[in-house]
Amino acid sequence: MAEEPSIDVVEIEEVVIERTRTLSPRLELVVKVAAVLIGLYEILFIFNFNYTLYDLFQRLGVELEFLRITFQPKQGEAFVMAMLMVITFLLYPVRKGEKYLRKVFSYDYVMGAAGVVSMLYLFAVYQRYILTSSLNQTDVIFGLLAIIMVIEATRRVLGWVLPMIVVLFLLYGAYAINYDWVRFVQQLYFDEGIFGIPFFVMTIYVFAFIFFGAFLLRIGVSDYITEFMISLFGKRPGGPAKSAVISSALMGTVSGSSVANVLTTGTFTIPLMKKAGYPPEIAGAVEPVASTGGQLMPPIMGAAAFIMAEFLNLPYNKIIIAAVLPALVYYGGVYLFIDLETKRLGLKGMAAEAFKTMAYFLRKLYILLPIVVITVALVWGIAPQIAAISSLGVAIWVAWISRDEIYGNEKLYVAVALLATLLMFLGKDVGKQTSMVLLVMFLLLAVLGVMKRGVTFNEKFYITSLFLLFIALTKYLGMGKEQIVLMTGVFGIVFSILVGYPSALDSGRMMYRATYEAMIDAGKTSVSVMLAAASAGLIQGVLTMTGELTNIGYRLISLTHGNLWLLLLLTMVFSLILGMGVPTTANYIITSLVAAPAIYMLVRNIEPYNQPVPGYTVLIAMLAAHFFVFYFGILADVTPPVALASYAGSAIAGGDFWKTAMNAVKYALAGYIGPYIYFTHPEMFLITVSEWTPAMILRVLYYLVATLFVMYLLAIALTGFYSTRLKSWMRGVIGALGLVGVTLNPIVIGAGVVAWLGLKFYGARFEKSAS
Repeated sequence: MAEEPSIDVVEIEEVVIERTRTLSPRLELVVKVAAVLIGLYEILFIFNFNYTLYDLFQRLGVELEFLRITFQPKQGEAFVMAMLMVITFLLYPVRKGEKYLRKVFSYDYVMGAAGVVSMLYLFAVYQRYILTSSLNQTDVIFGLLAIIMVIEATRRVLGWVLPMIVVLFLLYGAYAINYDWVRFVQQLYFDEGIFGIPFFVMTIYVFAFIFFGAFLLRIGVSDYITEFMISLFGKRPGGPAKSAVISSALMGTVSGSSVANVLTTGTFTIPLMKKAGYPPEIAGAVEPVASTGGQLMPPIMGAAAFIMAEFLNLPYNKIIIAAVLPALVYYGGVYLFIDLETKRLGLKGMAAEAFKTMAYFLRKLYILLPIVVITVALVWGIAPQIAAISSLGVAIWVAWISRDEIYGNEKLYVAVALLATLLMFLGKDVGKQTSMVLLVMFLLLAVLGVMKRGVTFNEKFYITSLFLLFIALTKYLGMGKEQIVLMTGVFGIVFSILVGYPSALDSGRMMYRATYEAMIDAGKTSVSVMLAAASAGLIQGVLTMTGELTNIGYRLISLTHGNLWLLLLLTMVFSLILGMGVPTTANYIITSLVAAPAIYMLVRNIEPYNQPVPGYTVLIAMLAAHFFVFYFGILADVTPPVALASYAGSAIAGGDFWKTAMNAVKYALAGYIGPYIYFTHPEMFLITVSEWTPAMILRVLYYLVATLFVMYLLAIALTGFYSTRLKSWMRGVIGALGLVGVTLNPIVIGAGVVAWLGLKFYGARFEKSAS
């Protein structure tokens, strides 16, 4: 892995992300239990696994009525928030000084208890509330206490900026309703606010992907992706930087956090870039830009993308499709910059001996099967949380198969896993036939084990047998596809623990530890995004309560005098500034409530924005507006002066922060310019196209190629290099054509092509005369 000492990564993580306490074993156990309880409650009652389990046992002739227990969604959200309070007030100190990191103080226990009780109170009384819709004095007291505790918990985890914004909105809301505390609490505690749409989306969808990502990180998928890309590109000029772009894109599709991506892939790729000859300020900039784009990268984007789907009332698989071309443009732009920088610096590839052989990675390519499964499942329209959990089972299975220390014919086991995964997604109409095929596969493995022909009765055999027999049973019982994939994922966790715990092999014990530690990691990791969503939900609740949700949009239109480009520019600046102190999720929620409605109102009567997204009621104007604010909220992570991802990259590279951050802004240019292009050419979202005629296909292809060409012109202008160093006037001409080319006007693009061809010819002549 990284050439830097591991302590450096720890220090960077503490500075950039958070500083948490090192707890005593007893308190650490409390935090672990709270984290695991979040996962268990999510699986059982929010993902409705209890009903799936009840159905399984009922089909087996066993009635387990206790599994049919039902809780209201807000009760589940309140329980999850209570566990988050436990984790927050034990792990995160009231201040960041060393004194506060050494011990848990009495007020931490008091505030943690207050947070837990205020959330469990809602859990206890919510059934009464939905029957009466009335509040008493005790409800108001606990509601106000809950709001205060959420704000304090957010401050501890995310800093001062978001809580201060929330407090300002709350003060305005209280004043606007003449300090009617009953209405205040009813809106922000019982109806919306803390447990509004943002937090609902976190518990329903986002946690499943955090869970999935935590497992992939623990079982080594991230290491495989990074090392594979390094081996694939490392021998080429600029290979380490180009591999960082690709691996971070693939890793970002799992973690959805730019800073987390930098601290995982960056600890490996940045030292390699420096070793290949890149200056620290370039090596430290490439990784943050590539990692930040991970939140734009389908199929698993940042948490904000799931909230967008809920706000727009669109299926998440439509959001995925809409994000495909923008993601390609973003990473295409980054790649073009890196390619030119590599040529400008005259760098060569690294020696092949520095990497594992390509044959090794091709042999292990099946490790990426979970990402393929989740992508296919999402595009097919399977519920996102079910798709994530189903892929989790596949991830655990292939992780066991990939362990070379455990004997077994790898090709045979991979073939079995691939075939079983395909059979798992077949419908009920062939359920019994599918069951028979799976049983035959199990018997074949058992016979080969007896004959000792590539199979022995060890961990690989046991885990494979458990999966085969369980899928066969569910297929035979005629259970639904979503039920089967959900159970396979959940029971996959159980199978891994059962097989790994008694294992005498290091690999077996490692898989056992990775399984339960991933459950703990998911609970801890969810703290920041869920608190951000709860706090942003308070802002949304105030805007709804006061009726300001639409008024702000009209005020912004008035401020910009109805000029669309000025409004878009103002929105971009607002999103970038807000993102410097507010996480991506909260940033998107705030800007989608404040700025997106103004953009929508300005263009909703203009063609093609006045048309609905085909098959849905939401107008293209709203989709384009939400994507616009979504992109700029993410780019705040690389935008100075804060630029958390750039700070992490510069710290790992040992370079100057400001130079690193400015390079990152330059390399991420496609992210700053792209949203204007997609907004003015909404066909690039793909789902906005009503009919795919040959003319429309050619138009979209032209938009894509022209956009990439514009990025190429801007990359040439900003790096000042094309075959040779360019003169200032040449950079100015190319840069101007690139900026005007944002319109994608064919005449301008044609002029750019002519200029590029002339530059290509002139560069060749210049080099020839210079020699």
